[in-house]
Amino acid sequence: MKKILLFLREVMEVYLPIAAFVLLFLAFILQVFFRYVLRSPLTWTKDLIVLGFCWSVILGACYTMRQKGHVQFTMLYDAYSPKTAAWARLIGNLLIVISFAAMIVPSFNYAFFVGFQKTAALRISLTWFFLPFTYFLFSIIGYTIAPIIEDWKVITGKLADSFDHSYDLLLGEVKK
Repeated sequence: MKKILLFLREVMEVYLPIAAFVLLFLAFILQVFFRYVLRSPLTWTKDLIVLGFCWSVILGACYTMRQKGHVQFTMLYDAYSPKTAAWARLIGNLLIVISFAAMIVPSFNYAFFVGFQKTAALRISLTWFFLPFTYFLFSIIGYTIAPIIEDWKVITGKLADSFDHSYDLLLGEVKK
């Protein structure tokens, strides 16, 4: 079961964004070619470009969160002691989890509420444009749980410092 869930996560966060970006790129090239070379613009390519953009950006952000690749501004955080830094990150991560959890049901409901509306050219339901955001919420909550546990271990003294706070830990040494 775990292998299946990991495979589905890989599909959602790697393969679907890649396919969405390829679709977006090909539709964009096609749109430019028809508009500027053949002087006969296509209307349906805009639908594919917007759909591809939504899926590639939202689902790609999930993968970036998994890889800890998002930009962080940690100037003050790095200056804190390990416990103070753990408290700061714990509070921030709890705010993220609480606010994202509060958005799950409304975003899911909204994605299906706008389903009666269709795109102008291809008649694609707007549900497909908004549904990836619900996965995004679940994904970010899931990826935020491990740092919360790590920070709690630092606060309770079971861990000397969190791995993102101490550069020495990245080198294999514990800060004293």
